[in-house]
Amino acid sequence: MELFLIGVACGIGILLLVGLVLMPQMGRLFFVENHSFLPFDKTVNRLREKCQQNGSWHITEEKDYNTAYAKNGKGELPFRLVEFKLGNPDHSYRVNKQFPAVCTFMPAAIAVVEYGDGDVRIYRKNTGFMGRMFTGSVKQIMQYEAPAELDKILHGIITK
Repeated sequence: MELFLIGVACGIGILLLVGLVLMPQMGRLFFVENHSFLPFDKTVNRLREKCQQNGSWHITEEKDYNTAYAKNGKGELPFRLVEFKLGNPDHSYRVNKQFPAVCTFMPAAIAVVEYGDGDVRIYRKNTGFMGRMFTGSVKQIMQYEAPAELDKILHGIITK
């Protein structure tokens, strides 16, 4: 019995140690990262166009972080960063009707970043991963509908 308890304690200790080591990396699970094959300005413009052509999703807000920080005396970031907030009234209504706290995840956000070497990346929330934690309409929208629809908007802009 004593060896069993020592084994359980060691197992728990190893799990805690592995968890502590891997925890900082787990934050990446909450984001999807794609490479844009277009230059930064064309990526931003193409994203605007695709949202205008899409009947369900629309841009609720657009923010150029470099301009905003410069305006507030914070200086330039070491990269270019523009964020789009995309809303879908049908999805938000269905989600809020079932579980209003989820509104804190809305609207969907897409960030376009150009690093110093010219590499352009697009980041967004991994709603598919987060959707696994819910049931009903919230799960359906977050895990399946929203990611598929955002993939369609980003089609022709990103490489997968």
